[in-house]
Amino acid sequence: MTLNLLTPTGARPEAFANCVKHMKAQTYDGPVRWVIVDDGPEPMKTPSVNDWEIVHARPEPFWKPGQNTQARNLREGLAHINPNGPLVIIEDDDEYAPWWLDKCAEWLKHHDLVGEAPSIYRHLNGAEKNMHNYEHASLCATAMKGDMIKKFKRILMNYEKGIDYNLWKQHKRFGKIYPQNGGVTGIKGYPGRPGIGMGHKLKMRK
Repeated sequence: MTLNLLTPTGARPEAFANCVKHMKAQTYDGPVRWVIVDDGPEPMKTPSVNDWEIVHARPEPFWKPGQNTQARNLREGLAHINPNGPLVIIEDDDEYAPWWLDKCAEWLKHHDLVGEAPSIYRHLNGAEKNMHNYEHASLCATAMKGDMIKKFKRILMNYEKGIDYNLWKQHKRFGKIYPQNGGVTGIKGYPGRPGIGMGHKLKMRK
């Protein structure tokens, strides 16, 4: 079984480099297909991670300041995944524990939609915030399989923002939220393209 990873990114080279570091540290030893959808004006270097299959897609038009292309990029990425494998969303500005993919693969044996909550965000300046979102997992801490991937695609067709919230709101009966155990930490404040989630509103310390 191939585990699909999907990362929408672009114009955030420092954040993406951090993401690559965390993926290289994963202990999951099964086959992995990592689909990277990079719509930045300048392409980022395609990483080499273990023996994973890497797909580096470059959708056009490229991102411009002020745009939100997350849903578009996720839809593009779904066209490149292995249709027979589960899907783990990996966002470029988050830290993942080395056991994250192992845990997702285990959880997906029991449920079609899985995630870790609440979301914990940490700014590079040291500010931290617990989002107290116990009813849904952030997209960066969500994985799915089977028909749930088709449902995810429909969500992406209808929502440009609040993708994670609407996915879990509509389909929570198929899923399971696991308590936050340090699997995913949202890291905010990287230079370059700004993020769009609530965690990006963490204020700088004076």
